[in-house]
Amino acid sequence: MAKIKIITRWSAEGGSTFSLMELCDLFNEKGHECYMYGPHDWHLDKCEGARPMTDLKIEKDDIIIGHFIPLPTRLNAKKIILSCHEKEVFKLKEEQIGGYDKIRFVSEDQMNWQGVYGKVIPNSVRGIKPSQNTEGKVAGIVGTINRGKQTHISIERALKDGCDKVLIYGNIYDVAYYNECVKPLLSNRVLYMGMEMNRQKIYDSVSCVYQSNSKDLPEAFGRVRAECIKAGIDYHGNQNSTVKFELWDEDKIYEAWKELLEL
Repeated sequence: MAKIKIITRWSAEGGSTFSLMELCDLFNEKGHECYMYGPHDWHLDKCEGARPMTDLKIEKDDIIIGHFIPLPTRLNAKKIILSCHEKEVFKLKEEQIGGYDKIRFVSEDQMNWQGVYGKVIPNSVRGIKPSQNTEGKVAGIVGTINRGKQTHISIERALKDGCDKVLIYGNIYDVAYYNECVKPLLSNRVLYMGMEMNRQKIYDSVSCVYQSNSKDLPEAFGRVRAECIKAGIDYHGNQNSTVKFELWDEDKIYEAWKELLEL
């Protein structure tokens, strides 16, 4: 059986990394031999099949799923698919992607935005059940802390809407931005909770979630919003963070990938 190798240029914390780790686990659970390679160490202890990029060797019978990687010429592999999870930060019409056989998008909205034809297969969203929060109006801000996510604006919006408390979950990617715009807003009502891997714990601690992406970092799928839907809590996004997408069950997702990869 051919090996499936997911190769990404970004394996640190982020929605695409969560989604690719879940895809790798799904393939392995279905009996395929799947590995995920990335340049950052963050994914290595969080996914069955996770490997450092230095371990990567491409063989002619491999099925390659590339992410966030230009590929001007085709590699010597059985099949090569681009899994695109981005809009602004990876504009397909400006990238060299001629080496890929086909493109997978995470939403119809994203495919239309990119203006390039491909196959839409939504991300799976694992491990989220209805929220058990009972603490009243507690806002959550979930995701990497950087200028593109505009965490400080989400804090201000939540407080303006009358939230009793604001809990910030996520890795501080841009330290200068955090110190300049987020840290001054911390108080006994606005708390930085750090990076929490247990997503259910996040949604059990809040009653609503705010996102305020800038136009430079629009959502392609909206993983946090999808998690809110599964948790049954209110989501307050802006026009750059709220996109139309579909939530499929994992059997449907697997069958779509099975067809795309000709497994």
